[in-house]
Amino acid sequence: MTVCENSYFHAFSNEKIGKNAIFGAISYMHAHAIIYMTHISKNKLEGLPRRLFKVLPYFLAVLLWVILATYGQYFLKKVEDLSIFMFDWQYFKEAIQIPGGFLGVAGSFFTQFLYLPWLGSLIWVFLLLTTYQLTVKAFKLSEIFKALAIIPVALFIIGNMSLGYGVFIMREQDHFFAPLLGYMAALIPLFAIRHIKTFGNKIILLVLWTAIGFPLFGTFALIGTLSASCVTLMNQEILRGKRLSILVVSIALIILIPLIAYNFFTSYRLADSWHLGLPTISEDVWTHAIRSPLQLALLFLPVMSLISSRFKENSKSSKSIIIQVSIYIISIAAVWIFWFKDDNFRTELAMSEAVDRFEWQKVIDIYQDAVNSHAKSDAKAYADRTAKLKGVKNQNTINEIVDSYNDRFFEPTRTMVIYRDLALLKMNRALDEAFTMKDGGRPQNSRTQIPMVFQSGKQLYLQYGLVNMSYRWCLEDVIEHSWSYSTLKYMAMHCIIMQESDFAYKYLNKLNKTIFYRNWAKEQMALSCDSALMSISKPYEEILPYMCFENRMSNDMMKSEKFLMQHFSEPEPPHATPEYDRAALLWAMRTQNIPLLWQRIIPYLISNNVSVLPRGVEEAAFLYSSLEKKGIELPYSKEVKDNYDAFNRYVNSNPIRNMKEAAYPYAQKFGNTFFYYYYFIRNLQTY
Repeated sequence: MTVCENSYFHAFSNEKIGKNAIFGAISYMHAHAIIYMTHISKNKLEGLPRRLFKVLPYFLAVLLWVILATYGQYFLKKVEDLSIFMFDWQYFKEAIQIPGGFLGVAGSFFTQFLYLPWLGSLIWVFLLLTTYQLTVKAFKLSEIFKALAIIPVALFIIGNMSLGYGVFIMREQDHFFAPLLGYMAALIPLFAIRHIKTFGNKIILLVLWTAIGFPLFGTFALIGTLSASCVTLMNQEILRGKRLSILVVSIALIILIPLIAYNFFTSYRLADSWHLGLPTISEDVWTHAIRSPLQLALLFLPVMSLISSRFKENSKSSKSIIIQVSIYIISIAAVWIFWFKDDNFRTELAMSEAVDRFEWQKVIDIYQDAVNSHAKSDAKAYADRTAKLKGVKNQNTINEIVDSYNDRFFEPTRTMVIYRDLALLKMNRALDEAFTMKDGGRPQNSRTQIPMVFQSGKQLYLQYGLVNMSYRWCLEDVIEHSWSYSTLKYMAMHCIIMQESDFAYKYLNKLNKTIFYRNWAKEQMALSCDSALMSISKPYEEILPYMCFENRMSNDMMKSEKFLMQHFSEPEPPHATPEYDRAALLWAMRTQNIPLLWQRIIPYLISNNVSVLPRGVEEAAFLYSSLEKKGIELPYSKEVKDNYDAFNRYVNSNPIRNMKEAAYPYAQKFGNTFFYYYYFIRNLQTY
């Protein structure tokens, strides 16, 4: 008897009536109410985890979409920029010339919507959620084991979001959607074979599916065939001999159909037949890392086909919760660990998009935001390092401690710095402000260094007037990585500048068959027919002044920064413009070459009719004059002289044991001067 039951039993056993009777009645009702509510609450509590796990996939989907549409928007836009989809029959025919080509077309169709990151990511997340639901249904997973369906979804997320700098070496950018669509296609025979009862019809299904599916979906169709036969193999209602026969037939189809198809499709190597549809990469060192998550997702299908019969019965609630929670935690942790989260990479992508849109102030704002966001962490790293160096006198130990803290301090990549300088030049602020901002050359956080020319060469060369070099790398891109919106845009702009209207029309006509670049293509067609209108339109009015040199083609050895530095170090062209002289002087200051500065400063002063020296130029000239005890007599300001004296006094009172160790405190006092740049920003590695 419960405590509540006991209370009302004693109340009603009392012989007295009145208050005791009323109390007994109330106690009786109260006890029954407690028992009823306890029963309801217990049922609700037991059902709560089940309801939570039903809602959890949708919650995670919304969370993923928010992250992609905000934090990941620039990466998604870059994936789209490097892809292509056209509403054109010729494009479709070329795409399906290899098995799995249809899958590539479908993937490219969805990739185009990443132009609007919120929309493209919404479609992708919806397809991921659909994949989860189809996996549950395909393997008839019970409530306790539904979480298993999250595994392939997590692998597809990892496959895309772990890419990082590898995005620049993908041969075709259909990888974002195509593997996911291929996985969904591979589930088709799993659903179909369960509804076919006779042995002969199952064989016919596998033959038809493999023969039709392989040209459309490539490797994914073969995985579907194998998985369907594995499902049949575990079906106890079919005789063992027939089950083994179906497995043998499926393996034979997986071997023979690609061999037969090779006689009809001749634009690929025979050895590639069994992984068509998987992403193709132009550098072998990246192949395994990029394909591994997708290969594991495909392996999930036949493995689950063999063991899914074990996951159809429900088990105890506590066990269910433990299993599902474990799967979710492991999957989410794996996504978080492998998601490429480098801040410099994200900043480069954001700046690149702003350069493409010719939004120069936005380029500067993005750069400064990146610097400012690390100010507190830099101060914390400096304080920690100072505490650790306290009392240490051995120079080798000092160097080791300083090197161990190197990654904790923010440093921009060379791509970020060059984008920033380009934007400042376009706004005629570079010689005043370029050396007031944080500088450096952090290596890429990448498996191997991707040449800067792959990442930003086309943009930089075009904006600096080296339009032939830009066009050359567009052609390289087409040969190595296929057509893309990016290459078509820059090739069209090159032809418009060079007044080659027929070629411009060829490229613009392709863009006219797209959704999001159609209007831009029509605007550019008008400019291609009117050179006068073109010369006063953005961005051409900002590019043409840099084209005052003899147009030629050179070999940049895949090093954009070094090539630009050499280009602006060459003898002054006869018809140099003020814009060209400003750029030449800035690059001369970048070289830290004293004679070159004197060569560049006079043409700049003349062509730009300078009355007041820009701050950076004045500091550089004063420093070089002080070092050489000679130079050009210029009207140096008192502020520059005082800053230089203060810099020298600080050096005398703060002897430098290690340049990296001294960099932070010196930057806090003199990081906005050319003096700091000259002494501390050295030995940068271009790539």
